[in-house]
Amino acid sequence: MNTQKEILSKEKLDAKVEILGHQLTDKCHEYGGGIVFICVMNGAFMFYSDLVKRIQYPIETSFLKCQSYDGLERKKISLDHIPSTDFEGKTVFIVDDILDSGNTMKYLSSYVKLKGAIRVETVVAVYKENVDFPNTFYIYKQPEGVNPWYIGYGMDGPKGYSRNLDTIHTLWQKKTTKNTNG
Repeated sequence: MNTQKEILSKEKLDAKVEILGHQLTDKCHEYGGGIVFICVMNGAFMFYSDLVKRIQYPIETSFLKCQSYDGLERKKISLDHIPSTDFEGKTVFIVDDILDSGNTMKYLSSYVKLKGAIRVETVVAVYKENVDFPNTFYIYKQPEGVNPWYIGYGMDGPKGYSRNLDTIHTLWQKKTTKNTNG
């Protein structure tokens, strides 16, 4: 079933990013010291741009390009652009479009810790419940019982299109059922 449904309008996105910006500003003040926000390219570029403008704390910005999907198929994670940023002794906020399986975030968290980060926080536009990252900052939490593909606001469809939408949509939804008999 290939349907598209808007789940967050531009107005709702703006409001949620504004609130998240305040939460992250508070965290930055709480932690103090050097703070780096990393944009995971390509998917997080729109979210990241909107978000860092709302952080009221002096931060460094950095970018890396990481790939874990080829269309809809999961593949081996690869870093295609390695940041030259010095992470030693700093708090790093990794900003991505979506936290799905958590594999990419585990990989990137390990990477910045190996580079000397003292603390790593995860920030995503769309959060799918994940036991490895329960304290992730997000603007939209996927409801239980659905597993859609998200497009827009930097996230692309199966053929690489729709990143430029200023809203978030589901491309399709696959309902799951829970077995309540045991």
